[in-house]
Amino acid sequence: MAGIESADAGNVYYDGQDMGGEAVQDRSVGMVYQEFINYPSLTVRENLASPLEVSDENYSREEINRRVEETAEMLQISHILENLPEEVSGGEAQRTAISRALIKEPDYLFMDEPLANLDYKLREQLRSDFERLFSEQDTTVVYATPQAGDALAMSTHIGFLHDGNIIQDAPRDEIYFRPEYLPVAEYLGEPPMNVLEATLLEEGNQHIFEFNDGTHIAAGTSEGSFPSLTSNRKYNIGFRPQDMTFVGRGDGAPADTDEDTVISPELSFVETVGSTSTLHLDYQGKEIYALSPRPLNIDAGTLLSFSLNPEKIYVYDPSTEELSATGSKIPSFS
Repeated sequence: MAGIESADAGNVYYDGQDMGGEAVQDRSVGMVYQEFINYPSLTVRENLASPLEVSDENYSREEINRRVEETAEMLQISHILENLPEEVSGGEAQRTAISRALIKEPDYLFMDEPLANLDYKLREQLRSDFERLFSEQDTTVVYATPQAGDALAMSTHIGFLHDGNIIQDAPRDEIYFRPEYLPVAEYLGEPPMNVLEATLLEEGNQHIFEFNDGTHIAAGTSEGSFPSLTSNRKYNIGFRPQDMTFVGRGDGAPADTDEDTVISPELSFVETVGSTSTLHLDYQGKEIYALSPRPLNIDAGTLLSFSLNPEKIYVYDPSTEELSATGSKIPSFS
């Protein structure tokens, strides 16, 4: 997209203009790489000024100084302008690299996993900085990342790559709430969507999803809930961790819970961050997740029962991995 390499096929358009024959320097782009690329012998101020000093635009010294000061203030590195790169922290070094990319005010900014080599605290700080920066700048940002959390936190639009192809390209909320393909569903989210294999059965006019261990959940009437699905066929059933309701310990449903909505996985371990607990569970030999708004003190190996809401499930075709149907409370975005 930046023009460093030619496209293998197809065309690259910037705002409707075919850029296939344009050189990199004619594309008004900035680049930020996974590795911090700053000149070690230059101060931070000189690093920021360097793209303007070698530009064909012949910027005046006054204009260069103005842009350096404004960009440094925006990226919160004004206090290190006279330092060498070796004298600043990892987060400051990355902000310097980003400042160098932004100082020419490019129309497009390409960022290749810029947070990959940072520790957790720095990642969280810079992610917050990026959210603010992207909202303030009139620049189109293309941000490549393997981290679902980064994509969901900072983007307005997500293109999901799978096996070298973009299989879904949509606004952030749409691709999260309505993932059209199973790989998207299993990846986007922290923790991601749970997916289990089940067979759709029809008893009278009722649809039932039966999991491989014989447990089943009622899915409503065959005419009203999932009319497009085929009975006696296997599907992949997706449900989000936050849509699993804890109803008790042990196998089966309590007296006050509909047994046709309950599954009983085994607790592997609990991961607690602040006041929220992520339960790592084993069900049918597969790891699934549930969320609890409070810390839990439960021993590993304990059977726990959760109620699923059929109105919030996703149904995927196992052969094509495409979304076949959803529960009635899943947004349609049509």
